[in-house]
Amino acid sequence: MATLELEARLNNLLSTAQEETINVDLFAPIPEREECPICMIPLPNDGVTFFPCCGKRICGGCIYKSLMSEVKDKGADSSKIGLCAFCRQQAPKNDTKAIKKLVKKKNPHAFMKMALKYRDGEHMLQSYTRALEMYICAAELGNAEAFEKIGSCYHTGIAVEEDKSKALEYWEVAAKKGCIKAHLALAGYKVKADQHYTDHLKVAASAGDKHSMDYLMKVYKDDLLSKEELAQTLRAFQISSNEMKSEDRDVAHAFLASRRAD
Repeated sequence: MATLELEARLNNLLSTAQEETINVDLFAPIPEREECPICMIPLPNDGVTFFPCCGKRICGGCIYKSLMSEVKDKGADSSKIGLCAFCRQQAPKNDTKAIKKLVKKKNPHAFMKMALKYRDGEHMLQSYTRALEMYICAAELGNAEAFEKIGSCYHTGIAVEEDKSKALEYWEVAAKKGCIKAHLALAGYKVKADQHYTDHLKVAASAGDKHSMDYLMKVYKDDLLSKEELAQTLRAFQISSNEMKSEDRDVAHAFLASRRAD
């Protein structure tokens, strides 16, 4: 379980974040999204890979394009295929050391990856408490998803004492900071009470989350959403989806789909 020091950091983290977001509308549109450092197109909700060599998050389209370019190069050494699409370094077999270096440089995404390693016991002793500590570090650096993860810890009682009300507080902060997963968590929690859950789904769908849009279509068929609300959300969904689309991403998606089918 969390130490007294971690609990103090958690309480300070939450109070500071709540103060920072006090004037932010919980149901405001998701702010501008992080862009792929190569194509400069907003990153999609999935199909993004973190590279520990340079600490960049790169879209599947740019990764696929880079890989195909290497394959087509007849002089390429097969052992060299699979270089980072951004910094052109070979990915290490054990990326833990590289991630630790990025942690020292205060890279928030590196903290998130390290949290997963502690959670799963990958190349290190498994520890939910250490995973929580990594989430705290990422959240202190402003990572919105880290707040959502901490909220989930409180919701399930992992590494901290179960506290549903605190889970909601963390999820609300994460949602205000633009975390789609937090909106989905809030929607799932509030659907039981029939309390604003469709509003959270509308925010997520408007940011291009297909699962939320599909669910809202079902909600509309059950007469729990007006035609005007559905149309407005659908327009926003299409705009966000188009902003994240690229020919390279479509090709990469089709390639992966064909591999799964095989």
